Amino acid sequence: MLSIRLSVVTLGSLSQLSFAAAAAASAPKCDFQPVALPLKDVQVLPRVKDSYMRGIPIKVGTPPQDLVVMPWAELNNTFLYDYEAYCDKSIIWNDVICEVRRGEYFYENASSSYHQSRDVDTAGGATVETGAKGAELGIPELLSTSLGGTDTVALTDDPQLRLDKFPLGIPRMNWDHGYTIMHALGLGANSTLLNQLSAAGRIGSRTWSIFWGRMWNSRPLDGSVVLGGYDRDKTIGENYTQRLDYSETTGCWTGMKVTVQDMQIIRRDGKSSSLFPPNYSVPVCIVPQRQLLIEAPQRVLTEFEKQTQTARVKDTGLDGASAELHWGAITYSDKSFFDGDLSISLSSGLSVRVPNDQFMVPKPYVDRNGSRLLDRSYREFLFSPLADNGNPATLGRYFLTAAYLMVNHDAGTFTLWRANPTTSSSLVPVVAEKVAADVCGGDAPGLVQPSPTAGSDVQSGEGSDGRLSSGAIAGIAASVAALAILGLAGFFLVRKRRQGRAAEGTASMMIQDHNNGDSNGLYSGGSTAYAPSGWSEMPAHEQVAAPQELYGKTDWAQGQGYGRPGDPVPYELDSNSYSRINQ
Repeated sequence: MLSIRLSVVTLGSLSQLSFAAAAAASAPKCDFQPVALPLKDVQVLPRVKDSYMRGIPIKVGTPPQDLVVMPWAELNNTFLYDYEAYCDKSIIWNDVICEVRRGEYFYENASSSYHQSRDVDTAGGATVETGAKGAELGIPELLSTSLGGTDTVALTDDPQLRLDKFPLGIPRMNWDHGYTIMHALGLGANSTLLNQLSAAGRIGSRTWSIFWGRMWNSRPLDGSVVLGGYDRDKTIGENYTQRLDYSETTGCWTGMKVTVQDMQIIRRDGKSSSLFPPNYSVPVCIVPQRQLLIEAPQRVLTEFEKQTQTARVKDTGLDGASAELHWGAITYSDKSFFDGDLSISLSSGLSVRVPNDQFMVPKPYVDRNGSRLLDRSYREFLFSPLADNGNPATLGRYFLTAAYLMVNHDAGTFTLWRANPTTSSSLVPVVAEKVAADVCGGDAPGLVQPSPTAGSDVQSGEGSDGRLSSGAIAGIAASVAALAILGLAGFFLVRKRRQGRAAEGTASMMIQDHNNGDSNGLYSGGSTAYAPSGWSEMPAHEQVAAPQELYGKTDWAQGQGYGRPGDPVPYELDSNSYSRINQ
């Protein structure tokens, strides 16, 4: 317990001391302003009118090239595709489709400000990327196989947000299978983007927030990614804050592990019914760039089709699963599909209602000429059944049409609200605890969010305007002073335990925490914490008990789902399977 507490305190100090001086120099009045990046439909190719993809528009190079990027919660580096974009020709029929789906190619040879390095590391990028189960299998190979270089990156038209000599990776392998589609903007725990903005004093903490917006309906709404804070107007009601936990035992490579305790269908007449059997829940990993609403056990889909009396179309791909932009979604005819809403309730207390037009959508695809079209003769249920191979369930981008997410790497936390789908905006800066003390003299604007302590896995606030309430913050911060006292003694204990432990490519700390399960069938066990290279420690949290029944079985014999018995889900394919389903 002592070592866990020490790691929380140490993370705050180490991750903030590096840029406190720079922040003081560039923002002496402690005037931190969050950066809002639009998340919207962008016309990728000027020559093709309807060549839209949803993402963040940025400019890279000299002269500036227009690209569309996707926020990636687990990647530390930013990776851009060039003219070797690794699209599978068996599914993506020509180069124009590939160019659109990648968000336009980055032509590094056409940029006078691009400087090639030996690799991503020597370019100044992060030296570690995740290799956790469930993430795309190619991620660990990106660092050793990608080209490395630096170039100018403009996040907006504001000259203060132009990053010179920003480290970039250019993939030289097919690592993401194409269905996550676009260039990857790394916002992970050691994000080069957040690190640079923090070091320059442009933002007060390595925090980012996201609302996906609304798509595919008659009144689409742009989303946003906010760096250094969050958008208060996009939030409703209580907030729920948990620790980021990257330990292998959570099975969540983004650190954002939650438990879905109920899913209900809400019919047009207002009546609702659960898709879960009694005493059932599903631990899930929030993965904002994933292309669907949810990946969950087959039994949930079976119950959905039973209650809604719907049957998937078999002629659209892999046994009714989409092979288009919503890879793996279940396809129904537009003559027979569920037209109600869906609610998702988490064990934290958060419950969101996802409107029908955000999870039962017309089938989008990119035509041969590069235009994004909708086939309205089909409806895609943005649900993918999990194969019985131990991969964790996930909540993807369409969960963030109904929920608002904030990730604070300095505090080691993530926070969820119900989302308010509005065009209005009120940005709130989030300031790191160390910066608030050293740079702002204890009087920081916006929100100062301390690191959580052991035993504060979930904190909720009551603020009706979506603020992190003082009660929630006080609950998180109550024992910070006590931790500081214990820290000195714990420091020597942890240092002793850390000696002699090899950590190839990363500074790591291994902590075993043995808890006992309770009468509700919960389990707990050892946890492993690791840190990106360059950090001396990463918070090693107590093992959080999770429901005993994790994943349902997949009834492959009856043709439910896609693939064959024992096949992994798409992002766990081996190299011999790329041509079969890779996009």
